[in-house]
Amino acid sequence: MSIHILDILHPNAADRAARRQLEQEIAGYQTEADRHDLEAALDRYSDEETLEIRQILAQHAA
Repeated sequence: MSIHILDILHPNAADRAARRQLEQEIAGYQTEADRHDLEAALDRYSDEETLEIRQILAQHAA
């Protein structure tokens, strides 16, 4: 396991990068059918496990 220097200097930088990547992936769900499919998949998991994804979906819907 390697540690990136930015993770040491800015521990939240890795979290922000992961969030940006997740937002980009979710942006790929452009049609209403795509979003319904994603939401159906999310419904199989707890709200706690899917909270971040659901928040991003809500931001995109606004």
